[in-house]
Order: sequence, then structure tokens, then C-alpha cells
Amino acid sequence: MLNRKYLLTYIGIMCLLSLSNQTVAFGADGHRIITKIAENHLSEKTAQALKTISDDADLSKLALWPDQIRSIPKWKKSKYWHYINISDDQQFENVVRSSKGDLLSALEQSYRQLQDTELSDERRLQALSFFIHFVGDIHQPLHVGRRDDRGGNSVSIKWLKQTKRRNLHWVWDSGLIDAAKLTVEDHVERLNNASEKQIQHWQQDSFLSWAVESKMLRSQVYEFGLTTPQGKPAKQKPITITQDYINRNKPIIEKRLLMAGIRLAGYLNQAFDPHKPPSNLNK
Repeated sequence: MLNRKYLLTYIGIMCLLSLSNQTVAFGADGHRIITKIAENHLSEKTAQALKTISDDADLSKLALWPDQIRSIPKWKKSKYWHYINISDDQQFENVVRSSKGDLLSALEQSYRQLQDTELSDERRLQALSFFIHFVGDIHQPLHVGRRDDRGGNSVSIKWLKQTKRRNLHWVWDSGLIDAAKLTVEDHVERLNNASEKQIQHWQQDSFLSWAVESKMLRSQVYEFGLTTPQGKPAKQKPITITQDYINRNKPIIEKRLLMAGIRLAGYLNQAFDPHKPPSNLNK
């Protein structure tokens, strides 16, 4: 088991390394935005509980830790926890779940562990990091992905006029967020505008419903506007991501960031301050 102080130090080191790492799930900025939005909706009691568990660590840094440990032998098992595969014609109740775990089971387990006061401080701190991170991942549509293209990782794309080849998963992890050319703080200020009705509605939804939403968005993710004269989909490799594609889909990913932040706060408040009304914001 990791020593608590070592874990916090390690999180700090790995977060510094992540500044130059473009492969992390949902992008480092995506996870930071979600966490910062959530912090605006935590009750004082919840915020204090999280400070106690984390030794007052920066929650947005904790959110990045699960991506940085996947190459460490002890944590290689966690690489399966960041996604769940489901075909377009499948329903979740019919999906054969991986014995190695998946995003839904990881969300459920980390949330249970976070609330378990019988666990050690180290285990609860790890659970907090995983839970914050996985709430973000499940709101990215391609983390609820198709097995045949590895959640878009096997779909080669050309971003606008750039020559560097990327993949579709990167577009939804980072590309659409980076396209706004805003700081994390600017994103949070611009996006954190949910109404009380939206907050109440979004915070009532289950983990499974979040996954269903992401799966439903895939039809828009894969809509590239490519057709042949006969009206059939055209095959193009790599696929060029156009400005029109960005304009159509940037509002979608921004809404998912907002929903993830609101829902993260809701579940944390439910765990540590269950009597707090969803609309009673701590701003």
C-alpha cells in the first residue's frame, strides 16, 4: 500500500509531467475544468471532508493521477477501468462485462471505497482520485466506445491543415477543448452557468444513465459529412476534421464538461453532506 505522504508527493510529480503529455484520457485540461466546476458546487461540509481525506491536496491534480500510473506494474490493471465497450446495436443490460473491470464498475467501486470509513487514509485518497477521474471519463463519448476501433483510437484523423496524424479519440479528449484557446479558469467561468433546474435534474441521474448518454452521442461523433455522389458514406483515411465539425461538436463536449462537474459535486455532496439540497450552491 502506498504511504499517504508518498502518494501526495507522487501525484504532484506526475501532474508536472502531465503538462507535456498529450495522451491522457479526456486531456488534462478537461479533467481540470470538470474538477474546478465541481468545486463551485460543493457544500462547506463536503469541501472540508475532502480536504481531510486529501490532506488539502489540489483536487484537480488528484484528478490526473489515474492516467499517470497506468504504466506502473502495480497499477497496470487499472488501464481497463477507463472505458467500457458496447456495440451500437447493444443495450447495457446485454453487454458481457470484462472480468478485468470497466469504467462503470470502477466508478461504482471507487465511490463505495471513498465512503468507507473503515478503509485506510491511503485507500480512500486513491478512491477519491479514481472517482473524480472516472466521472470525467464517462462523460467523454468515446470512453463508452466501439470495440472494433478501440473507442476511436484506431480512427486516423487530420486536424484541420496540420500535417501531424492524430486519432478520433484525441479529438474528443483534447482537440475540441483546446480549439477554444481558453485557459482552464476561462473555461470554468464561461461554462459554469447551469440553472437550478438543470442541476437538480443532472444530479439525480445514475452512473449507468451517464454511460447511456455518451453512447447516444456517438452518432454525432462519427458524423464527418463524407458522402459519395450516390449518397453513401465515403471512406477516407485519414479523415480530415474540418472547422464545421469543430463548430458542431464543441458545444457538445462543453456541455459534457459542465454536466460532469455538476454531477461530480452532486455525488460528493451525497457522500459527505447528504442533507444539502442540490440547488443550494456554495459560491
